[in-house]
Amino acid sequence: MRRNRLLLCFLLGIAIVFYGVPYLNFQGDLKEVIFSGAWLLFALLAISGNMIALLYGKKVDRGGTISKRITTQVKQKVRQYS
Repeated sequence: MRRNRLLLCFLLGIAIVFYGVPYLNFQGDLKEVIFSGAWLLFALLAISGNMIALLYGKKVDRGGTISKRITTQVKQKVRQYS
């Protein structure tokens, strides 16, 4: 299930970049260039993050339960003399 979600996000990220890059303006006003560069950088970071998670992600075994030991702290009485 996790791999399907990662693959879907990866493919949607690529689709967004292919759709959005022709509309970005890398020539013109400084604000437009900064926005276009930041948009492209964040889109590539999202795509690369999903690709890394797909390639190097651990497989999660959800079949068994994990028993955790809960350590109990023993309360001790503190006496204060004033």
